[in-house]
Amino acid sequence: MLTHLIANTAPKACNENIVFFEDYRITVLESRLFRIERSKTHSFNDKATQSIWFRNMPPQKFSVSIHDSQVTVKTDRAELTVHKNFEDSRVTIGGKSLPISNSENLLGTYRTLDCFNGEYSTKYKNKLTLDNGVCSRSGVAFIDDTNTLTLSDDGSPAPSWGEELDLYVFAYGDAYRDAVSALYMICGSTPMLPRYAFGNWWSRYRAYSDEEYLALIDAFDEHDLPLSVATLDMDWHYSDDVDEEKQITANGKNTEDRGCLVSEKVKRIGWTGYSWNPRLFPDYRAFLNKLKDRGLKITLNLHPALGVRYYEDMYEEMALAMGIDPATERAVEFDIADPHFVDEYFKILHHPYEKDGVDFWWIDWQQGTKTAMEGLDPLWALNHYHYLDNSRCNKHPLIMSRYAGIGSHRYPIGFSGDTSISWDTLRLLPYFTATSANCGYTWWSHDIGGHHLGIRDNELYLRFLQWAVFNPINRPHSTSSELISKEPWMYENGIGDLACKMFVLRHRMIPFLYTCNYLTHKKGLPLCEPLYYQYPNSEESYQSRYRNQYMFGQNLLVAPITSHSTDNGLCELEIWLPEGIWTDIFTGEIYRIDKGGKEFCAVRSLDSIPVFAKAGTVIPLSNDKGNSCDNPRELEIRIYNGDGEYSLYEDDDNGEVFTHFMLREHNGEQGVTISFEGNTAIIPKGRSLTLSFRNTLIHSPADYALGLKTCIPSVTVLKNGIPCNARITTIHELRVTIDGIDPSAKYEICVSALPYDNICKIRRAIINKLKKTQGEYCKREKIYEKVLALDDTEVIKGYIKTSDLKDIEKKRLLESFLCI
Repeated sequence: MLTHLIANTAPKACNENIVFFEDYRITVLESRLFRIERSKTHSFNDKATQSIWFRNMPPQKFSVSIHDSQVTVKTDRAELTVHKNFEDSRVTIGGKSLPISNSENLLGTYRTLDCFNGEYSTKYKNKLTLDNGVCSRSGVAFIDDTNTLTLSDDGSPAPSWGEELDLYVFAYGDAYRDAVSALYMICGSTPMLPRYAFGNWWSRYRAYSDEEYLALIDAFDEHDLPLSVATLDMDWHYSDDVDEEKQITANGKNTEDRGCLVSEKVKRIGWTGYSWNPRLFPDYRAFLNKLKDRGLKITLNLHPALGVRYYEDMYEEMALAMGIDPATERAVEFDIADPHFVDEYFKILHHPYEKDGVDFWWIDWQQGTKTAMEGLDPLWALNHYHYLDNSRCNKHPLIMSRYAGIGSHRYPIGFSGDTSISWDTLRLLPYFTATSANCGYTWWSHDIGGHHLGIRDNELYLRFLQWAVFNPINRPHSTSSELISKEPWMYENGIGDLACKMFVLRHRMIPFLYTCNYLTHKKGLPLCEPLYYQYPNSEESYQSRYRNQYMFGQNLLVAPITSHSTDNGLCELEIWLPEGIWTDIFTGEIYRIDKGGKEFCAVRSLDSIPVFAKAGTVIPLSNDKGNSCDNPRELEIRIYNGDGEYSLYEDDDNGEVFTHFMLREHNGEQGVTISFEGNTAIIPKGRSLTLSFRNTLIHSPADYALGLKTCIPSVTVLKNGIPCNARITTIHELRVTIDGIDPSAKYEICVSALPYDNICKIRRAIINKLKKTQGEYCKREKIYEKVLALDDTEVIKGYIKTSDLKDIEKKRLLESFLCI
């Protein structure tokens, strides 16, 4: 097998961590992570498996005691008791004795959502049941690795070892991040994704011609909508029902013309193909180059199940390599269990196209679950080998394929399959994505907007895109129907304009997302994680009515809107916000939440979903134009007042660099210190850095009616302790721009502004909403006048409750009282 297809593993545990008892072997991998094996022949496995690659942990501190029918292994964090009758075995953590069970498992993820409409399969009518993860409300979870295959020294899978039992017991209580980190410790970390993966993808199942595809990409450019990845579904190659004349060499047939050119009908049937269709792409290399010229990366769809058939361009070479006489026209069967086939599969079928410009492969699923080797899942094998193969020439490799069990996080990214276009699907996906963190699988790519069936609902499309901005990968996708489209300009009544803003925002967020990518790789921190990771002691974190809320990049709490609006285009959503100060990044409202958190009704119009930033949050955004995903020359840093620290991560082929931001708030002043670490040559020369202070209030002339005095923020900018030039603007928000950033310097920015009093905050928030609320002017004017006249917030609240506004409009105004 090709050497780059052999994974680097270290599967043998050190002897100091191993305990033998009866037919058991127990390995202490970490103070809260244990391996339990049982074998009557004592033939225990020291090889890597498909899931577990690393057991070479340093010696652990623990004690052992044996009493008749059981052995107890005790560390400073947990106590494992293994009984001869395994069902009686227990784990003790935090003074609680618990069974080794997944009965309270918080679940993980699932192989594919193909044919699902929300939680129910349209094909099999069953309800989705997620696989287990390593997090549990009881505090104990386990992975069963008994029947997975082992990895041979040559990198190929081999039959399982034959043990009766091989479990990994995670005893981490509610330290859920620690449990996932332990999973990465034994399976390997999540690799870095390339920067371009975090932009906007274009993907659709459609038989595009080269001209049609390029025209579409140019249409995105004309609408100022950036793209980063061009996806070509299966019709790049010959597919179903292609029937045409072809001059072939007669062979092996009963004909007197053997060896001569004859004309024959060639029917190319099936999802599998490796030859570009010249009817659609007469010069595919020129087509790929034109996509590259537009700044796009390229992925092609694969369905390998049917092997290589006689009409493929590379059939003769592949047949000869596999010992088949091409004259027989016998298909080269797909055999991912054969190392020789695997080598030729990549060298002959894939590497030439990669030289032509294909960056990575979308491995679609059509090969079933069985191979020539018992127990070898072809999906796992394809993911494993394709990712390793892509790593031979890419710093940050990439594939896209379905989930194939524990350890699949090593092969990002996941493709969740063909879902229905429905609100039910949208309601499932935020929970599905965040919960996948429990098994370490953090990089899902969904068919944004749904794939097929369902309904045409413009608002559904918009809500999908708004959520997709705050989801691992933004890849709108759909089936080939002429009546299904995902281009934003195909949506009327203002929905398309709002969708365009989401495309732009997603591309701008690449610096933020790439830094999160680094944190996933280095520290095991998922981009999307369930609320209970940060708030394990709050019951609301586990409640089903809040299951679609999740943390995004650790400091943003996202609550997607997954149901249709009601009156006047407004939608209400039950929200739970934890204790602290939070800013809705779209509306700008600041929520001050007391201890224990707060449940309330959030009301939003079509232009936003609730996304709350913690105090002290930093969000870096690119201000560069076009499709480029490079480290931006113009960078905006959004600051949410408070204490906090943030390090922007950037890299290229020459190394990496961190831009550190330290935020400190004191007595009404917000300080920001900026410093640099690493290879600063990576930072584009002449970088412009704009700090946008989102919580520093700027008073407009309209605010004078609220009783406010003019408030002009005071700003100080120092470079290495000396005042330096900066551009300061106060239109709508305070922005401080430093042109020509010097990465060898240290910058300090201090901002102070007069505080708002509570009554002014309430007046401003309510009046801003009244301006946008549809309805009779006389009703709105009456409330407006009353709000200006009353000086007690509780009295204002009572007046709104008894007003004759619609209920949803009342809820919208009453939400403002959380922002005192």
